[in-house]
Amino acid sequence: MFLSFGGAVGALSTFARNIIIARLISVEDFGIAATFGITMALVQMSTGLGVDRLIVQATDGNEPKLQATVQAFNILRGVVLAIIMYAVASPIAHLFDLPELIWAFQWLAILPLITGFVHMDAARFQREMKFGPSVLVESIPQIIAVALSAPLALYFKDYRVMLWIITAQAVSTVVLSFIVAKRRYSVAIDREFLNRIFSFGWPLMLNGILLFGIFQADRGIVGIAYSMEDLGWFSAAFTLTLFPSMVFANAAQSFFMPMLSKVQDDPEKLEAGSIATIKACLMIGITISVGLSLAGPAFLLLLFGSDYVGGVAIIAWLALMQGIRMAKAGPTIVAISCGQTKLPLYANIVRSFALVFALIAVWQGWGVLGIVIGGIIGETMAVIFFLVLLSRKFGVDLSLLYKSVVVSIVLVALAIVLSSNFATGQDPVLEIAGSILLTLVALGIFLLFAMDLVKWLKQSGEGQPETQV
Repeated sequence: MFLSFGGAVGALSTFARNIIIARLISVEDFGIAATFGITMALVQMSTGLGVDRLIVQATDGNEPKLQATVQAFNILRGVVLAIIMYAVASPIAHLFDLPELIWAFQWLAILPLITGFVHMDAARFQREMKFGPSVLVESIPQIIAVALSAPLALYFKDYRVMLWIITAQAVSTVVLSFIVAKRRYSVAIDREFLNRIFSFGWPLMLNGILLFGIFQADRGIVGIAYSMEDLGWFSAAFTLTLFPSMVFANAAQSFFMPMLSKVQDDPEKLEAGSIATIKACLMIGITISVGLSLAGPAFLLLLFGSDYVGGVAIIAWLALMQGIRMAKAGPTIVAISCGQTKLPLYANIVRSFALVFALIAVWQGWGVLGIVIGGIIGETMAVIFFLVLLSRKFGVDLSLLYKSVVVSIVLVALAIVLSSNFATGQDPVLEIAGSILLTLVALGIFLLFAMDLVKWLKQSGEGQPETQV
């Protein structure tokens, strides 16, 4: 739970940082700043081998030579990535139609070089259930970034603020990793440990590439196919809808995973817990979809400013996409709780096919909304595929979900219709108040068809989860 708190602090800090920057620079400059984030996400997510997890999970993870080899590997990875990023800075800048900013993308090459020197002791402490150091190393740099956002944005008044902020984050992460460390920093090259790093990390690297496609590719396509101003308001709307889904997904994982892990060897209790988890995530997805469909335009203009009005037309659809993604968190939690970590990977492969729909949308001239619709189709396909996998792997009776799914579809569809006709962001008090009221009504209706979820949660709280849902 402590790690989830740290993740929530990090997500909230990133959200606040983006709002501050968006308020103080132009929409076009915010779009340019977004290209830096997209580029760094591609580098980090497509080359991450999860070496911190290896230290935590390996039986010999406390071995000094393993840690030294991991740290040496991080340095080598940082050097290689720095060289590659510097070399491809020009193609990337031209891809986003920003040839005058080649220097800025070359600047980004410094970042993996800096973070390559992170001390891995914070990860090692997790083996002893000491999560404080990891939370500090993860959260404090984000908080520093928030503190620097306003003064740097006021000073530079353009996209350069993001370059300085992400550089400050990288430096502070490395410095903090050394501050919390107890073991002396060292590097070593051990062939056996290197082989283990690659064998352990390649599935995580593949999943990272898929996750980039899920979380960042839509923004990348918008940045390549349309203007930086379009990318600016799209990024603002995307950030607004992504933030609650990330926080709720982490909270749901922390809450349900321990309970499911305890009953994974009892088929009846596992099925009951699985259905309850999926219904709970579906309920949270309704909250996100209905709430942000109706209040999203008002929050977008209140938080980011009237210059981002372009995002009003798509925010209900982005809310739907994030709501479906939240629903997908249910089967993900079930699979991970039972040690089936490959199942989320398979679902993400299915989700990645949405990129085809996004490219077709660009080709057909359907605009940014077409790209978002492609994402909705991809998320829906992934959820259906994932549920079928759970049914085959664990024998989960999907008929127990039919009523909840149908009710969810009706409620969200109604919210989108109302949003299209009434949610403009021009009357924020009325729209937000109406959103709260209608969201509560939607949750009440959902629970009328999911009373078994309430019973299961009550039984679980008493330490005796129900065996039938």
